[in-house]
Formats: sequence, structure tokens, C-alpha cells
Amino acid sequence: MTIIHANDPTTQFLSLLYNQREDIKVHITEKNTNMEVIRAIRADDAIMMLGHGKDCGLFTLRCKNGKDFERLIINSNHVQFLRDKTCIGIWCHANQFAKRYKLHGLFSGMIISELDEADEMHVATTQEEIDREMVKFASRLRDCISKYALKDIPAKMKELDDVGSELTRYNYNNLYYFEGCSIN
Repeated sequence: MTIIHANDPTTQFLSLLYNQREDIKVHITEKNTNMEVIRAIRADDAIMMLGHGKDCGLFTLRCKNGKDFERLIINSNHVQFLRDKTCIGIWCHANQFAKRYKLHGLFSGMIISELDEADEMHVATTQEEIDREMVKFASRLRDCISKYALKDIPAKMKELDDVGSELTRYNYNNLYYFEGCSIN
């Protein structure tokens, strides 16, 4: 599996998804060039893309004000290389990117991992809850990825929400499986 995850302290918890995997071939970060990203995608059948993003793609790094980013490390230019791969995309609005470009795999919608995102989405929470629950979310998602078919993970994750807070309901209900362009 190829991992694409920038060194961003606000999404470091997502490294739980791959830290103990033995099948990692390449780990792409903000230091890699666009050509290195393309070569890594082309050389593998499974691509895990993690971090902050929008419906237009995956960011490398967010700046302190939370609105700027260095570059899109995954964008529409990469779609032709991702289309025949099994993808896992965990970034805000990755589901919209996947649906638009008919990608196959597991993708997140908006995921609240920072207090400003909770405020923006009108979800009552605290920084302490976010920190605690995002680690649990990533650990559970890692376990689901290792145990279940990707198409089964959205339902399994909903079952694993043992807190039922506004935050956990929001995040656990924002995972989607796509087979091409249809949601299953």
C-alpha cells in the first residue's frame, strides 16, 4: 500500500491507520514532488490518502490560520492514475472528490478533527473530546480496515460509536464506500 500523508500535527492521529502495517511500499509527504506522487500511485494497487482537504483534493499542509495550504498533493490531475486503484481517502470532503471522479474505495465526508471545524459545523464538543475521540476513531478504523471489506466499514464504524455525542455521531456517520460512482 502507498501512503500519502503530510507531516501535519493536526492530522498526526491518522498515522494510526498505517503505522503497524507491514505492506507499506511508499510513504509520500509534502516533501515529495508531483512526479514522485504519480510514480508511487502508478506502482501500487492500494492507495491510502490522509489529512486535510476539500472536494478539490488533499492538502499537503495547513497554515496556522487553518485556511491556507501549501499545495494539493492529490487533485484532479491524479485521477487518471487513481481510477483503477483501491483507495482509502480520509480527508474532509474526500467523498465528493471520489464521487466526482468515480473512484473506488472508502472515503470520508467532513470529519471534525479540530475545534474550528466543530464550530463551523455547529457541533458541540471540546478540544479534549476531539483529541480523545479522534484517536479512538482512527484506531477503530484501522481495525476495521484490517478485518472487513471496505464496503462493510461504514456500517461497522457506526456500530462502534460507543459515546453517541454530537461529535462522534457526526464523524462515525461520515464514511462512504464507492464502487465507481455509486454509493453502497
